[in-house]
Amino acid sequence: MPRLSPSEDTADRKLVQGLNEGDEAALATLYDEYGERLYDYALSTTGDEKIAAGIVHDTFIDACRRAPRMRDHLHLSSWLYGAARRRCVRRGRLKELHWDRDAEFSDTPFVERAPSPEHAAVTSGWPPSAELHDLLRAALAALDPDDQEVVLLAFRHELRPARLGAALGLSGRRAAGRVRRGGEIMEAALAAEVVRAALACVASAASAEPADQPDEEEESAQESRSTAVAVLAARAPEPKQPPASGDADAEDEPDAEEAPPAGAPPVRRGPLSVALWRTLHRGGEGMAADAAADPSVAEHIESCPDCQSRGRVRAAPLLRRAPAPVLPAALRHRVMHTATDPELAGYRADIAARGGPLTPEGLPSQPDVPSPFTRRWLFTGGGMAGALVAAIVAVLVMGPGGGGALSWPPFHNQPSIKHEGGRDGGGKEHGDHRPGGPAGGPGMPPGSTGATPSMRPQTDDKRPSPTPSGTVPPSSAPPAPKPPAGPGDLVVNPGTVEMYGTKTARVSLSARNGPVTWTAMASTGELILSQMQGGVAKGGTSQVTITLRTALIGLPGQGTLTFTDSEGAAHQVTVKWGASLL
Repeated sequence: MPRLSPSEDTADRKLVQGLNEGDEAALATLYDEYGERLYDYALSTTGDEKIAAGIVHDTFIDACRRAPRMRDHLHLSSWLYGAARRRCVRRGRLKELHWDRDAEFSDTPFVERAPSPEHAAVTSGWPPSAELHDLLRAALAALDPDDQEVVLLAFRHELRPARLGAALGLSGRRAAGRVRRGGEIMEAALAAEVVRAALACVASAASAEPADQPDEEEESAQESRSTAVAVLAARAPEPKQPPASGDADAEDEPDAEEAPPAGAPPVRRGPLSVALWRTLHRGGEGMAADAAADPSVAEHIESCPDCQSRGRVRAAPLLRRAPAPVLPAALRHRVMHTATDPELAGYRADIAARGGPLTPEGLPSQPDVPSPFTRRWLFTGGGMAGALVAAIVAVLVMGPGGGGALSWPPFHNQPSIKHEGGRDGGGKEHGDHRPGGPAGGPGMPPGSTGATPSMRPQTDDKRPSPTPSGTVPPSSAPPAPKPPAGPGDLVVNPGTVEMYGTKTARVSLSARNGPVTWTAMASTGELILSQMQGGVAKGGTSQVTITLRTALIGLPGQGTLTFTDSEGAAHQVTVKWGASLL
């Protein structure tokens, strides 16, 4: 596809710069350049003149405020058509493009300002506008509404694939592919309509001829003619074959005059019937062969001016020369007044807000085309939904007794630690001394008090050892100091914690018969404690908060918390939890 001329690029840059600076002359020039085009597009897709005028008005007001936000100022036309398209989609588009059936087709393309000899040569000898309306409707009927919009912007408004894709929210390659496919479908549908009209013309001409031949010959000719009509009507146009790799420019060159297919009778065709035969060949070689199989059809085409004029019509030039609507004269004054009146600043902001969000490139986003962020989130959401389904299946298979958590991303859990010391665990006390044992060790002589003192601290209920016999305490000795208070007993409540539908719980620690120091340990990394160690005064109480580590998907399980006091006595609390999501 050729690029736009440098003059057009410079003009777009100057217009965007003028809009950014608030230049009224730039807005007037922008309206004069694109006002008629946007009105033609809006009216063709909505079919209502009042709605189309309102869309054009809001598009220019929105462009004054947000068009300079584009990253590439060469996409000014894409921004305008994209803003108008979004409003047309919101208002509701027609299933087929709208044209004024009573208007005449033009000799020049829609975007051209003045006729040229080349354009006049293309349309010379075309049928009247009434037949052109039928041909255009038949060519567009083969396309769905989205493809009709693509060919309208590509052929009639002459948007290049890059700018067309930017306006529609597509890539340039996808836009070029849709334009190529839409053009081929239109040409095939137009060729089929030309053939149908030619066969109808043959049938009407045959019925008008006087019956001057015998009945058997008339019936035979009529039977062969109806058979040819049925074969041509039932024949579906074959898809156009792409050019070979060596002929990259084959599509841009005009088709050479093609000879009639093999087996057909030699028929002399003039320059007008050549165009019809070329159209028949584009619709499929089989269709042209079937048309040439009946000599009466070829003779009629050669001598019928109407069939020859219909054979000259092509789809793209026909769409370019469709009747153009008349732009309302008061619309320009309305746009300029709304854009320049200081009292309408709030109204302009409201119009821009109704224009919807912009893409990262600064172009209007289309409501029927997902943005790249939306497609990314849809892809990610599909993967997350698959993982969720797999996790639910795993929960159902494992049952409520399964432990652990299925998290994403996975957490590195701490290794399980089991404490076996303390009174309840049956282990040894600190210092390897058992309470209540004899004063002497197993290697001490009988009656000895022992040379090594006990490592266990004294408690309140322990009585002092008696004075050895034969020793009299001196009467003048000072009184012995009061021994310090010994450690108390740790009380943990409750013994079992159930966390169903919640992620936090509390455990109460209290000291009885004296102060207590403690340490805590969890058997699994999914349980987090607010404190791992601490102390409780005599008769006091402390609270420890248990938090269940959350993941994307959590399976039911259980763990153990071990609280150990300074005496080495272990107190265990069982924690159970259920399945959780997020």
